[in-house]
Formats: sequence, structure tokens, C-alpha cells
Amino acid sequence: MKYRESMVIHVRWLPPSGNFVKLNTDGAHKDRVSARCGGVIRDSQGEWLGGFAKGVGSCSAFVVELWGVFERLKYAKSLGFMAIELNIDSSVVVQVIKTDRLKGSVDMTLVRNI
Repeated sequence: MKYRESMVIHVRWLPPSGNFVKLNTDGAHKDRVSARCGGVIRDSQGEWLGGFAKGVGSCSAFVVELWGVFERLKYAKSLGFMAIELNIDSSVVVQVIKTDRLKGSVDMTLVRNI
């Protein structure tokens, strides 16, 4: 039996630089039955500028994270924000968005829209 090492990572909110707003998103799912995503937008002073939560149906944790990013960016744009710093907790989603590479998935349309 293998044991995984654990480590503690202290996380805190840091303000965006300059005229940027910060967008924090997250997604959660339970047994591929119920998935939800949400997020908040704050300015450089930490003031709340908007937020949302949305049910996205039945999907994987990866896909619900993508939906959180997509919906939140769409919402930020509708509020007129164009300089956006995005924070999400999925390194896999970050890598896919940065590289625009997702092998053999129907979710590529969602990535391209992001």
C-alpha cells in the first residue's frame, strides 16, 4: 500500500495589480449527478463587484471547473470589465486554458470559448 505525503499550503487572497479586477471561480460535483460552479469579482481594494452560482447538471469535476471559468468571464465582460486576473484551484484547467490543448474531448468548444 502506498502512502501519500501531505503538506499544508497557506492560501490568502491577494489583490489584483493596477486597474485589473480579480475573478475567483470554483466548481464542485457529486457523483457526476449534480455539478455547480460559482465565483466572485473583486477590485484591488477587495470590494465585492459581483458574484454568481450556477447549476450545470451532470458532469465531471474538470468540466464544472471549466464552466465556472466560462460563466464568470462572461459575467465580468457583461459588467464591462476587460482587465481580469483569473484565479482557479485546478492546475489541470489552467494548463488546458493556457495551451488550448485538450485531447479527444467534446469539451474543447468550451475551452475555445474561454
